[in-house]
Amino acid sequence: MIKKISRKILLLTSYFLLLTVFFGCSTPQKSAAPSSSAISEQSGINVGFDIDDTLLFSTPAFKKADESGEAAYSDEWWTIVNKSDEGNSIVKKVAEKILNEHRSKGDGIFAITARDKAGSNVLKSYMNKTFGIKKENVFCTHRKAEKIRELNIKIFYGDSDSDITAAQEAGAKGIRILRSPKSSYKSKYHPGEFGEEIIPNSEE
Repeated sequence: MIKKISRKILLLTSYFLLLTVFFGCSTPQKSAAPSSSAISEQSGINVGFDIDDTLLFSTPAFKKADESGEAAYSDEWWTIVNKSDEGNSIVKKVAEKILNEHRSKGDGIFAITARDKAGSNVLKSYMNKTFGIKKENVFCTHRKAEKIRELNIKIFYGDSDSDITAAQEAGAKGIRILRSPKSSYKSKYHPGEFGEEIIPNSEE
């Protein structure tokens, strides 16, 4: 009788152990947000980021300018774009995480955008408020390769082909942030074409 009871207790114990293991293993695990291999590289370097479709989903800001009636790409149009990020553009969380990781290891942070300088003081204030990038470290230029070289930037993150090629031309490592499929800008986008690292799941 005692042997039968002991056997039942043993079987029940084994059963509950199996249930514990099963449910423990089947519990969904939160995957870590994508990061960059460059984070593990030398600290204290200068790192650059494009703004539109890299740090910000800024299509809503450009839409404001388009709806204003101002001539596209005029100073007035660009002023509206640069003043419209607040309350309209959306921070891309994966890129923001990477930026903060670089900052935490002592890297210098810069933003280089092909936006026009008209109204750029508002843009610089917004980038400082939103990402903690110093105003003097935000640059508006179409000659990104020259600026990357001038600032001694070693790693540059961007969404467009021209971001990657500008980095490579300047001797920096270009890393691709994926563009949101909702972006109004569809040109110059061929991820991986230049052998660059691509940050997965970085569309949003």
